[in-house]
This record gives sequence, C-alpha cells and structure tokens, in this order.
Amino acid sequence: MSVAILINFKSTDRAPHYIPGATQGEYHGVWLPAAEKLGLKWVPLFEDGPVVDVNDLPALMHEFRQLRDALADSPKNAAILEHIDSILEEFSALDITEVSRIVIG
Repeated sequence: MSVAILINFKSTDRAPHYIPGATQGEYHGVWLPAAEKLGLKWVPLFEDGPVVDVNDLPALMHEFRQLRDALADSPKNAAILEHIDSILEEFSALDITEVSRIVIG
C-alpha cells in the first residue's frame, strides 16, 4: 500500500494523471504522525481514498505545505520533502478548470 494521487480530467481525450506520494512506511511513520500533530484534515484521510473536490485543492495544497514545513527540520526527511515538493509542483501546474476530480489513496 502506498499513497498516490490520481487526477481525472473533464476531457475524455485526456488520460488521468498519476502522481506518486509516499510509501506505506513513509505515510504511517512520518506523514500521518506529523499530520495528526498539526491537526490536518486531508492528510489523515489519504489511506481511505478520499475524493477531493477541485474547489478544495487550495486547502489540500496548504496542508502539503504545512506538512513539508513540519518535516523540513530533519535531514533524514530529504527524500520525503522531495516527494512533497513534486506533488506541490504538479498541483501548481494544473489548470483546475480542466480537472473533474482528484482521488488520493
């Protein structure tokens, strides 16, 4: 089990976009404890496969930034920070008017 993000688009001509997130070990050992400590809403739900409304993307991105900031103090989290940075870059590049839904799980 791992955490990944699947972005579906309104256009049927456009293939869904897959973004890798975290391994099960990273999620349970690092992401989840930090998210719970920060009181985040979305990150603790990732294992259940939530569908994120496009209008909630800014809030989701804010949570990823908070998670990143919380993990940035430890050099051992360098690879995890790269994953989070990649997710944020992918989200920032999206034209949300073209997105139909975002599934995380």
